[in-house]
Amino acid sequence: MVKKLLAILFILTFQTAIFAQDDDAKDLQILENALNGIHEVVASPNPFSVATRIRFLSDEEYEIDFMVKDLLGNTIHAEKLKSKKGNNSITFFRDELESGIYIYSLKTKTKVISKRIVIK
Repeated sequence: MVKKLLAILFILTFQTAIFAQDDDAKDLQILENALNGIHEVVASPNPFSVATRIRFLSDEEYEIDFMVKDLLGNTIHAEKLKSKKGNNSITFFRDELESGIYIYSLKTKTKVISKRIVIK
């Protein structure tokens, strides 16, 4: 009887360890997806008066939502873009925007990067 209980306990422990490894693998995949994507996002010139170029690196092709918002959270500009693997750039024109501070965002399915631009 004791041997049967020990065997059952061993089997349950072994199954739990296998499921824990599966969970760890899923967590690692989620972390890798979060670290991959777009990075090294820089707007230059910043501050600008007419136009700025937003440059970033992309690990692969992504659909990107590019948005510019004012400090109250109102969306001033929005467009969908496709990035290519490697260096990418987006040219943003001031148009009729007033001088001030704005927030631009690059969003993929797994990541959002937001930074500040200044129009002088």
